[in-house]
Amino acid sequence: MIKITSPASLLRSITRTYATHSTLSPTSISSHQTSNGLKVLSTSDQSKLTASISVFIKAGSRHQTLPGLSHVLKNLVFKSTQKRSALSVVREAELLGGVLTSTLTREHLILNAEFIKGNEAFFAELLGDVLTCSKFLPHEFNEEVIPGVISDYHQAQLDPNVKAIDLAHQLAFRRGLGDSLFATPHTEISHQSAVDFAIQSFGQSSQNLVVGTGIESDSLVKLVDQFFRPTTSTSLSSTSEKSKYYGGELRLSHVEGSHGGKDTFLIGFEGGDHSSRSEFTILQHLLGSSPSLIKWSNGTTPMASLPLKSFHLPYSDSGLFGFIINAPSDQVKSVTHQALSELKKIAAGNGIDEESVTRAVKKAQFLVASGLESNLIKAETIGSQIHGTGPSPQQVQDIYSSYSQVKPDAVIKAAKNLLNTRPTTVAIGNVHKMPFHDDLGF
Repeated sequence: MIKITSPASLLRSITRTYATHSTLSPTSISSHQTSNGLKVLSTSDQSKLTASISVFIKAGSRHQTLPGLSHVLKNLVFKSTQKRSALSVVREAELLGGVLTSTLTREHLILNAEFIKGNEAFFAELLGDVLTCSKFLPHEFNEEVIPGVISDYHQAQLDPNVKAIDLAHQLAFRRGLGDSLFATPHTEISHQSAVDFAIQSFGQSSQNLVVGTGIESDSLVKLVDQFFRPTTSTSLSSTSEKSKYYGGELRLSHVEGSHGGKDTFLIGFEGGDHSSRSEFTILQHLLGSSPSLIKWSNGTTPMASLPLKSFHLPYSDSGLFGFIINAPSDQVKSVTHQALSELKKIAAGNGIDEESVTRAVKKAQFLVASGLESNLIKAETIGSQIHGTGPSPQQVQDIYSSYSQVKPDAVIKAAKNLLNTRPTTVAIGNVHKMPFHDDLGF
């Protein structure tokens, strides 16, 4: 089965019921490099019946050479190859109970294969086939890829939160991290430009990464060496410079009541990169994030009862931190003032103590531990950590335990840093009733 994951996963929350807390067993992350320069990471989990192989390709939207190319490439994979038709790719994967997915982030295009243990060789060969032998047929491009891209775009437009976050990145960073995850129906991308971008991106062995979960490292390295052959000597010239944060304001009107009577307001600031994600994540949970760890309860954070969600999206060289508010337009200003007031209190060292930080740490650890139960989330977590800045984790539990090292002073400093940056605001809905950014005390 092939699943093309929606970029709406930016807002994905892990919603598992809290039952008990246990320490993660030590699971080493083995790191190797193949003869063609491809880095391979693996974790072996004997307790699970499934395994996965994920290929991180440096082809996220910040690296695209034309607007929308990365989105097109996400839909271009898992089609006909020199060895298989597109139908055969699906049928052969289904016969072995496998699931193939492609996921696009601002940094990477990730190709995933999840399967029952024992089928590692087949799915490694299949992924290698997709990377090295895809035909990129014109009729598949016109009849399947472009319609899929347009469908993704229209689906995203129906979700005001996805739209707000994408627009906020464009305001905050302009280019690079500011490039949209979506190609619009009016984006002109030729078949040849998509093929060129695919060949160049897939051929960057030294900048791409393979992550295996539930697979012995020696076995995975041999499979990658065997099936992941370099396809081109042409290196993709980097189109992404270090991100620069700008901030800004955007107001987008829609028909009143078209989103259930609620409007959307986002206020964001420059957050931390991967190396400082821990303190910003703790700040996020202090301010209020979903889900609550107590079923049928909003939780105990100061803003738990407010119609907002805080977020932090870290990248290799910057990040975006903020709040998304979904409320009737006449309530947006009041809710935003309360959120900013709480952030300012923390920046001033008020309303934060060891107990509140410990509570936020435990929530962060629980969500990470829950996510690491999934092969694909584990692979994405490890891959983003390795490609981020700062020290790479040597064991899976290093990702989990890093939060326990966060102290109140670090959270206070993070809050101060946020307030020292120019805000990014996006208003979607009845904008005549929603505040401008200079109405919020900046």
